[in-house]
Amino acid sequence: MAKNETLHIRINDEVKLRAETTLGVLGLSISEAVNMFLHQVNLVGGLPFDVKVPPAPVSVTFRNKEELYEKLDVGMRQIEEGKVIDADIFMAQLRDKYGFSG
Repeated sequence: MAKNETLHIRINDEVKLRAETTLGVLGLSISEAVNMFLHQVNLVGGLPFDVKVPPAPVSVTFRNKEELYEKLDVGMRQIEEGKVIDADIFMAQLRDKYGFSG
């Protein structure tokens, strides 16, 4: 099938760069990936993947307001007891131990 249409889209530079890197590992260009995506849209009659908001991590979900307040109280007690660490020190420890670069 001849390719005679041009598609112009706007996308965030960082998103594009990361996608190009990922697709490059797979041996694909952005153009080839978009072409594959559109073929899949036609084959399945819609988006070829689920579109939904991912669930919040368990560590930040609460069953009710009381559980949230209880966790906040625990955090406040830890602060009052000095059981905290400076964010810069914590990040340095992450970098040293795990090579974390954030």
